[in-house]
Amino acid sequence: MIDYIKGKLISKKVTSIVIEAGGLGYSISTTAGATERIGNTGDEVNISVHLHIKDNPFSVMLYGFQDENERECFRQIISVSGIGPKTALGILSAIKYTELIDMISRGNYTPLTAIPGVGKKTAERLAMELKDKIGKIEPEQGSVVMNQGKLGELSKASEVISALMVLGYNRLEADKMVKSVSTRKDFMDLLPEEIIREILRGK
Repeated sequence: MIDYIKGKLISKKVTSIVIEAGGLGYSISTTAGATERIGNTGDEVNISVHLHIKDNPFSVMLYGFQDENERECFRQIISVSGIGPKTALGILSAIKYTELIDMISRGNYTPLTAIPGVGKKTAERLAMELKDKIGKIEPEQGSVVMNQGKLGELSKASEVISALMVLGYNRLEADKMVKSVSTRKDFMDLLPEEIIREILRGK
C-alpha cells in the first residue's frame, strides 16, 4: 500500500498533478483542496494518496488529498454502495470535507444532490451509512500554504471547463456554468479551484 508520495511537482491542473519521485512520474487525480494547497510547479511536495485497483477492466489509479483526514473521508465515501472514486472525488471537490462531516452529522444531505452522480437516493444512503463513522474524522492543523498564482482569464476558463467535464458535466453544461461566473468582478482574483467550488455549490 502506498501511503504518500514525496517528490518534485512537475505539473498541476485543477483535478490532477504529476509528481516525479525516484525517477518515475506519478499522475495523481486530486481533490480541489489538495490541488489548491499542494504548492507550485518545481516545488518539493508531499501528498497523501490512495491507490485504487479496479479488476474489470483492470486499472490502477492514484488519488491525492490535502491531508490524511480528507483521504479517510474519501475512503469512507467509496465504502458506500454505488459510489465510486470519481463521484467521491467530485463530492470532496465541491464541498470541503470538514463541511461534509458537519452536513452528515446534522443529517443535512440536500447540498449533495447538486453534485454530478449524486441524486437524492445516493445522498440519503451516503448520509445514513456514514453518520456514525464520518463524525470521528477530525481536521488536521497546519495545512500546506495555498498557491496564489493566477492564470489569464481565457486559460483559467478553459481549465475550469476541463475540470468540470472530468467531474461529469458535458461541454455545453460546463461552458454555461463558467459563463455564469466569468462576469463576476472578482473572477480574475479567484483560483480555478475556488471557481469550481462556487459553481458546484450553486453560487
